[in-house]
Amino acid sequence: MKTLFKKVSFVIILALTASFLFHSDFTGTAKAATSYTYYIKSTANLYSSTKSNAKKLKSIPVNTKLTTTSAKKDKMYKVKFDGKTGYVYASKLSTKLTNVTLYTKDNANLYDNTSKKQIKLISIPVNAKLATQSVIGSKMYKVTYEGKSGYIYTSKLASKKVSKVPFGKTVRVGNTTVKIDKPINEYGEGYLMEGNHSYIALPVTITNYGSRDYIGWLSEGYVNNKYYDVFDNAYDAIDYEENELYPFTMLSKGKSVSGYITLKMAKGKNLEFVYADNYYENFITFYGKN
Repeated sequence: MKTLFKKVSFVIILALTASFLFHSDFTGTAKAATSYTYYIKSTANLYSSTKSNAKKLKSIPVNTKLTTTSAKKDKMYKVKFDGKTGYVYASKLSTKLTNVTLYTKDNANLYDNTSKKQIKLISIPVNAKLATQSVIGSKMYKVTYEGKSGYIYTSKLASKKVSKVPFGKTVRVGNTTVKIDKPINEYGEGYLMEGNHSYIALPVTITNYGSRDYIGWLSEGYVNNKYYDVFDNAYDAIDYEENELYPFTMLSKGKSVSGYITLKMAKGKNLEFVYADNYYENFITFYGKN
């Protein structure tokens, strides 16, 4: 009897040991599903399933980071976004962040961080071309301008350049920035015309950011929506003779020039002046009323 008990006990112990070893070997060699990291490269949708009639759950903005355990060969990947689990088309994903090009639609500031204690690093003019890899739709984007990296408010950006700005704005035009302030109304003499006349003096400031080159100039104008030949209406007022901008001025990189453009002009007009760079490749229209 004792011998039989010992044999039965031995068999039970052997079975338990084998079970333990098998379980340990299985769990030890089982591999967790491989996780892959991707970024949205163009605006995508999160769907409830992989079926053609699947419900759209959410839109996912460019540069959103997502992880998935779906196989790379799959047409759609299972992901989790904003608290919802669903599927996104693999064609919308990339292993790298996407550079998105934007332009400032208003004068803006570049800040050192996104907190309330942020410090202003540099001012950015209208139409400055910027690139970001931030998630599109964020409150602030990380960008670099004139060698400085920081953050700019999304509300100051647009996908296209601005074509018109009011007097007083600083605008990026090619390799320069230009600012035309509000017209100063005057009445007096000009050294190219006899007698007293009404005229305006336009305060202009130009800064060069490229190699040494000529400044740009007003290429044309519109007064009350009618064409106005700027060159034929140059007034050269005596009061501004020494400070009038010379159209063949050259500027080195980082240098600025300020002066006036005087034009024969009666008061109370709706004005538009088109400024072009030296190569007539980049334009901006300044508008306002004198």
